[in-house]
Amino acid sequence: MDKMDSYEKLNKPGLWFVKTRQPCTELCRCVYELAVELGLPVVVYSSASKREIQNNVIEMVKKKCIDMASDELERNWLEQEMTEYNTHGQFWYPEEMNDYVPNGSFWTNYVFIDEFEILSFTNSFSNLYLIDNLSELWYDEINDDNLSRLPLIEKEAIEYKKTIVVFLASPNTEMLSEFVENHLF
Repeated sequence: MDKMDSYEKLNKPGLWFVKTRQPCTELCRCVYELAVELGLPVVVYSSASKREIQNNVIEMVKKKCIDMASDELERNWLEQEMTEYNTHGQFWYPEEMNDYVPNGSFWTNYVFIDEFEILSFTNSFSNLYLIDNLSELWYDEINDDNLSRLPLIEKEAIEYKKTIVVFLASPNTEMLSEFVENHLF
């Protein structure tokens, strides 16, 4: 699937699924691409800790900053500067990197990681939800009855004009319904 088709689906309210071997890693990559690169606000529901997600995204931002260096001297200097974060918990240079530290403005203005794990469409600043575990959509165990509720969840997402992307672990996708197969991202 090409990126244009993917972005069109992100703009269309509803429920979408992504099959992946590493849901949390894929979720972090999407947070980086959507929130950092495109500046889109997102709400995240994840089985990973907030700190783990933040650290993964910070590493991607650091890597891009270093990769954009104009020459080897600047690259080496940036790599040294980036170690200040590991030592002091903040960046001395480039200062704008401090937007991405755990209490930085990026995590307030662009990414909300819901630690209460109560999926709600009514009190969110974003229309885009990233979820790394199918079980985040309900409170009880995954079973056939829950899978039959997916169209109702999609209907509610459409009603509130929300786009939900759920990352599914590939080995566990044999039991998925036709609904999921028809809503692959």
